[in-house]
Amino acid sequence: MTLANYFLFVSIFFYVYCLKLAAERRCEESRGSISKVGINHRAMQGHSFKNYTPSKAYDCHVKCFEEKCKCQAYQITQNRCELLEEDRFSAPEDFLEEKGYTYYDMNREYVNQTFANKACKEQPLFNLCCNQNPCANGGTCTELRENAKNKFNCTCAVGYYGRYCQKLRAVSCTEQLQRNEGNQAGVYELFDPANRSIYEVFCDAISEKGFIWTLIESFTLRNNNEFADKAFYKHYPVNQDAFSWNKFRLSWPLMNAIASRSTHVRATCNFNTDELKYSDYLRAKLTDIDVMRLNFDGCKKYEFISVRGYNCTSCTAHFVQRDFWHAHTDSYYGPRKGCQCTRLSVGAVKSRRGEDNFGWYETVNTLHTCVSSNDSTTQWWFGVRY
Repeated sequence: MTLANYFLFVSIFFYVYCLKLAAERRCEESRGSISKVGINHRAMQGHSFKNYTPSKAYDCHVKCFEEKCKCQAYQITQNRCELLEEDRFSAPEDFLEEKGYTYYDMNREYVNQTFANKACKEQPLFNLCCNQNPCANGGTCTELRENAKNKFNCTCAVGYYGRYCQKLRAVSCTEQLQRNEGNQAGVYELFDPANRSIYEVFCDAISEKGFIWTLIESFTLRNNNEFADKAFYKHYPVNQDAFSWNKFRLSWPLMNAIASRSTHVRATCNFNTDELKYSDYLRAKLTDIDVMRLNFDGCKKYEFISVRGYNCTSCTAHFVQRDFWHAHTDSYYGPRKGCQCTRLSVGAVKSRRGEDNFGWYETVNTLHTCVSSNDSTTQWWFGVRY
């Protein structure tokens, strides 16, 4: 019989460890129905700090309880008991399907001394968990006395995070996603070494094979007026501490730092709702279109550009960015400036200046998905080809 199966025959456990905290004597206990709390075929990945081969299943719970400063949960596979420094609530991304495992939450609480044995009188005033130096990488430990499960807190040095300050914050989407096996997309907190601060950004390593992209700007057509005159070489941070698809832009120093580690730039439409669609899309090498410095109105080389489904590959097309014009292309006037990709002008709106795509938006064509409605979004990204 495996330890996990043995747990099914144990109905109730009760274990008491006594502590004296502050001016009040209290005891620490853990109780619950073992048969109800186990979660089969699930396990915490990467958080086991001690393993045992106990003589009986109940010993696994006791071992976790005795590790009063560190053990947050435990799990069992065959005849091995694993003590865990994180539980499914503190690190949900690591709580994964794992055949043959049974996971158990660890319940701890303080009770009045009158309900415990006399050993409680012998316990120290403090829990002494900070004496074990649990905080890594220069973190500072503070003892906590109110919550039996969280007996200390680590205040981490700049650039580190985690319950024990054991994790180094990534400084780029490339670094962040490669730690996650390069197959992730989502909002992440990154570390800015220059300002020693944290910022939020969307990282994407799945929409285009061979690329890792960092979002530097996103806005709705409704919010266009706030971005229309902001060239990328201007400092205009928006919501970089609280990411939003509707209104977001990194500061110039952050964009410049990301660009220095990137090879490409791209623009997309409605990525937040439609993911990547090539019908309205552009991508170029940063060496060909350096949006961080380029003050320009003319033809530039693109690896690929498409407007309303009309596209070309490895060709020149219009690019505009001026002191008071956001980076964009003009599908109507591009061919008239001598650019190679004449197909973009098919169905383009003329108006006063000509149809604007991927920014500025003085003249819009609702067939272009970036401006098909007031809630349509435009994104600009820096990327690394690997």
